[in-house]
Amino acid sequence: MSVLQSETLSMLTGIFEAARLIPARTAAQSNVLPLTVISGFLGAGKTTLLNRLLSEPQGRRLAVLVNDFGNINIDAALIKSRSEDAISLANGCACCTVAGDLTRALIKLSDSPEPPDAIILEASGLADPRGIAQVALANPALYLDGILTLVDGETFEERHNDPDLASIFSAQLSAADIIVLNKVDLLGTRGRAVRDHLQELAGTRPVLEVAHADVPADVVLGVRTQQSVAMACLPDEDHSSVFRSWSRVWSNPLGKERLTNALEQLPADIIRAKGIFHFSDNPSQRFIYQRVGSRWKLTPDDAPRVAAPGVSQESSLVVIGPSSKFDVDFVSERFTDGALA
Repeated sequence: MSVLQSETLSMLTGIFEAARLIPARTAAQSNVLPLTVISGFLGAGKTTLLNRLLSEPQGRRLAVLVNDFGNINIDAALIKSRSEDAISLANGCACCTVAGDLTRALIKLSDSPEPPDAIILEASGLADPRGIAQVALANPALYLDGILTLVDGETFEERHNDPDLASIFSAQLSAADIIVLNKVDLLGTRGRAVRDHLQELAGTRPVLEVAHADVPADVVLGVRTQQSVAMACLPDEDHSSVFRSWSRVWSNPLGKERLTNALEQLPADIIRAKGIFHFSDNPSQRFIYQRVGSRWKLTPDDAPRVAAPGVSQESSLVVIGPSSKFDVDFVSERFTDGALA
């Protein structure tokens, strides 16, 4: 059996598992909920957009599901602090490896006595959103409202021209009802060329240009897509063979200076890194670390949280890079307890 046949079988198994888990619906359960999928490559701004939607829902009660690549779901942790209706789906592409968890989460939301007005699923940066939609729509209580794909304008040309990333990048673009060119404030003189190239790839579909993922809820929700999602998911094997992830959790607050020095030593070929940190000089203050390509920042998180302050002072870090270049031992050595003490 070829790799493609094997992975297609894996995707179909996920869809069949979803169908098996879904109970028969009665006439009394006739409400159908809209599902919006937010897609985009690693670091495009998906979590930033999702948090904006949660802070300005335009009167809607939104439920969110967050799927991430790796064992620790940093994005879900950031979103859960702002929403009680947040469900984490970690460690894989939702169309292949967590289909059962996704289906159970959707059943829980659709069968709730007080269901949300809409469900938003933030896809892993390495996922084909059409595969996720196929699994989700095995549930007759849902319909696909639309797929929105964010593109990081600053790294667009580099990602599009990378042969290891081309299939994922193209699948995310072709699946979209709406394409959002994010981080236009960082483009400078390259702006027009990037916009023209992306619009050429988008064809007749709209391309919105924004900074800081600032897209209104009324644009994201209520798209009412007419496109079919009856297309194959990207082979999940591509994700695990092309990319590697390393992660670490610390139960106690860290020293800020040593941690910052370690972050500065991360290799240049890292594609994406993100973390949540508490430091020993002020353990109750949470800091958010974001790195896309060579650009990174470590900033205090001053957003209001649903959970009571001080519930957890755990720190966590996830680093993602190309398998061919990712020196896991080098990264791990930078973040040992001894190195950070």
